[in-house]
Formats: sequence, C-alpha cells, structure tokens
Amino acid sequence: MKSKSTLLFLSILLLVLMIGVPTAQAQFRELNEGDQDEVVRPLPTAGSGKPEGTFALTVTAPGLPPFQELLTLQKGGTVSETNTLVHANSANPLLPFNGSDGYGAWHKTDDDTVALKFVKLVFDGETNEHAGYLVVEATALIEGDNFVNLESDVNILIGPDFFNPFFVIPFGATDAVGKRITVDLDDDDEDDD
Repeated sequence: MKSKSTLLFLSILLLVLMIGVPTAQAQFRELNEGDQDEVVRPLPTAGSGKPEGTFALTVTAPGLPPFQELLTLQKGGTVSETNTLVHANSANPLLPFNGSDGYGAWHKTDDDTVALKFVKLVFDGETNEHAGYLVVEATALIEGDNFVNLESDVNILIGPDFFNPFFVIPFGATDAVGKRITVDLDDDDEDDD
C-alpha cells in the first residue's frame, strides 16, 4: 500500500513539475526579453543612504597646512580616525605635540547628517610623555559617497584625566571634505575559480 501512495505522490509531483517548470521558464523568458531595468537591479553601493564607511578627507585648520585624514564610521556608532598631522609618526615641526589615532562615537541627526566625536591621546613632542587629549566634535553632511564637514569644534584638554583636565585650550574649527573609499564591483574583477 505504501508503495502505491508513494507512486501516486511522485506521479502528481512529476505532473506539477512538467506543467509548472515550463510555465515558470516562459515567464522568466518574458521578463528577460522585456525592459531590462525591471529585471536587472544594480548592487547597492556603500553610500546608498548609510553613513557607515571609511572616508578619505582633506582637512584644513587655521594656521596649518592642509592634511589628510582617514575617518571610519562603524556600524553601531563607533568612530576611528588617523591623520597625517597629529600622529605619532608625523614629526610635524608646526605642533609641539603628537597624537594617537582617534576613537569615539557617532550618530545620525537626520537623513544625511551625522554628529561625531573622537578623542586622540596627545603626547609632548620633546619628552613623548602623555600630556592630554585632543577632542574633535563635528557635524557632517554625507550625501552618497561625499563627506562635507558642516561645523566642528576642536579642543586640547591638558592633564592626565580626560573627564577632569587641568585646563582646555581651544584649537579652533576645522573644515574637512572628501569621499568614501569604495570597492568597484566590475565583472572583470571576478575570481576565475
């Protein structure tokens, strides 16, 4: 009895597949022969409405030459940053200090705008001793892959305790513009595995 029911089930399944598969194939052919814009969807780029990503920026600050910065807004709201001016390897004679990479937080303030804050450890340029913190707070407009700093406030906190510095030195505002670093997804770049 069991084999008859199994045979009946397989016969019905075969009949459904014989009718269903050609019908599905015909519908697929119609779609492919129709308007390609409705069938082929481009892969979303990194800048498709989401601020997350790494941006290559050019930063200008009062009294200093322009410098390069890499700023990463990670999913979950954390920031990491490094630049060519305030960095341990920069050895910049214009500044009496150098600094670590920056770490902090960000959040969206509206569709295309984010607020961010990051902190760099600051070291005395001569003794290499920890001297304080450089704190950057900014609001930026991110449209697609473009980054434009709308406003910023940079301060140097002197002292070993971030939350209770001895005093604060206003560093001034900076301007930053740049683009998101992306990966091109070309057919030519596919692996030949």
